[in-house]
Amino acid sequence: MKKLFLILAVCSVFASVNAFAASPIRLVGIEAGYVSPDVDGLDSIDGTWVAGAFLDFGLPATNLYISPFINYWSSSTEIPGSPSDEFTLRDVSLGANLKFTIPTASVKFQPYIAAGVSANMMNAEQTGFESSSETKFGFQGGAGFKVGINESMSALGSGWYNVISNDGGDVKNWSLRAGLGFNM
Repeated sequence: MKKLFLILAVCSVFASVNAFAASPIRLVGIEAGYVSPDVDGLDSIDGTWVAGAFLDFGLPATNLYISPFINYWSSSTEIPGSPSDEFTLRDVSLGANLKFTIPTASVKFQPYIAAGVSANMMNAEQTGFESSSETKFGFQGGAGFKVGINESMSALGSGWYNVISNDGGDVKNWSLRAGLGFNM
């Protein structure tokens, strides 16, 4: 079984390398912003900062990109009725979006729409209780824009809606982000 898993992993790496060789990296970027999480079954959880990094790989169709990403956010709130108890929720998401750049007359301004999936490593902690960590499936949709600053750098802005599936209730959030992209 281990040999089969190793063979499949090696084949996957070679397939990915060949796919990315045909689809060169077009943009490497970092972004930060504000995220407003909403947890089913919890009255309120505070909004917080989100930070992340991404790549844009061009596809043969000129307006499509595959964009793998990694994002992190952490938020805490007090449990109602127990002012000393604090609940903290953290998310590290690793996934990929498919971006479609909307054609415009301007070469510098490029709006886009996107959708994708992610693996979300969720960690929940409550004062006085044991913490729990689980990896959950997530999906997101968003829209944004890229504005060329010069030949090698772009400013980015985007808005996203994320849903992380959970047996006990979904974790949903809106986020607004800004960042810098470095053209390759």
